[in-house]
Amino acid sequence: MLDWFGHPEHSFSSVLVAGTKGKGSTANFLASILIANGYSTGLFSSPHLADPRERIRVNQRAISKNEFAGLVAKIRPIVERKKKKITSVYGPITFFEIFTLLTILYFKTKRIDIGVFEVGLGGRLDATNVLNPLVSVIAPISFDHEEHLGHTLRQIAGEKAAIIRNNGFVVSGRQVPEAKQVIQRQIRKQKANAYFLGPSFQTLHETVSQKGSRFDFKIASERWRNFQITLPGRFQIDNAATALATASILENQFGLDLKEANIKKGLKTAFWPGRFEIVKRGPKTFVLDGAHNGASMTEVCKAMETLFSGQRKVVILGTSREKNLEAILKPLLHYNRKEELDYLIVTKSNNPRAREPKTILEALTKLDWKKPALWAQDIDKALQLVRRINLHKAVCLITGSLFLVAEAREALGCRKLI
Repeated sequence: MLDWFGHPEHSFSSVLVAGTKGKGSTANFLASILIANGYSTGLFSSPHLADPRERIRVNQRAISKNEFAGLVAKIRPIVERKKKKITSVYGPITFFEIFTLLTILYFKTKRIDIGVFEVGLGGRLDATNVLNPLVSVIAPISFDHEEHLGHTLRQIAGEKAAIIRNNGFVVSGRQVPEAKQVIQRQIRKQKANAYFLGPSFQTLHETVSQKGSRFDFKIASERWRNFQITLPGRFQIDNAATALATASILENQFGLDLKEANIKKGLKTAFWPGRFEIVKRGPKTFVLDGAHNGASMTEVCKAMETLFSGQRKVVILGTSREKNLEAILKPLLHYNRKEELDYLIVTKSNNPRAREPKTILEALTKLDWKKPALWAQDIDKALQLVRRINLHKAVCLITGSLFLVAEAREALGCRKLI
């Protein structure tokens, strides 16, 4: 398809960001750093929360309705006319492939300097892997989408490590040993230059709070002090550090002019909705996080324990059918055994992939869940239950699915993203 449109991907530089958890935040941090330094920067991310146009941004502004419609009108007749050449060999053209094509064409028309692309699924066969990135970034790898990527961490890591280029540059977040070994093997095979969080770059003097975090950053002989991010949670420090290491490579290996003051500004102003987003509504505090696998839920639970220690907690949970429910529920069992979690409310998003709440309740019974578990037919009814429970200074975590988080943002009147 790119060939049909004269290979628009050659009109700008790119960075690819793969991984299981934190890849969206990492990509967003990096894009924000580049924008603050004066580079016209595209960001392609997925999924969206409220509007598909959120996925395609230039300098943090989403593609307009007119631009989106114009591009669809431009590509549709060409794709319709030629698609038989592809579908007879490779099967139907997918939604994500069309979106990737739209994004690349849009970035060309906007004459961006660099595009930051979040990989959609895996890496090896993902549509974004048509790009030739300056840097390949791999956020932490864990279990997710096993039906497509494999049922072992080695298989999943192999799919994601396929974005590494021959003699290219690789930045990796914190990895479990099994995934790290696969990445290192691919690095050796491709004769790539590798930077791992821990041995190659580190964060120091970390402080975390509900308003965000502060930390120092060290890579090679360079040490930068007093970075600040407004995204809460210890895990966001690692994501920011991975973005900083990528920025350092772009500066030292590819000649980008990045000023420390602008890098700090970019990190501080980065906003990524639905990822441990804290929303205050009068005396009530809500935390919105679309954790949809066991590893992400573990990090969310750790952050809740750190940032809201000693406070009563209510969890609203809804998941998609294809997700590993037991893996998502197990981190919540820790709260189940403590006195801090008072209620779990299971519900579902208004999405055809949403799991029925009764299935979640059945799984809880098998896991010997002790605390009250309530059922609500949608997010509005779940929030009504929270108000009826009315625990003093309780924190409500809404999690398990980005679809559910998107509906919660709307119900709570959060700021619109476009």
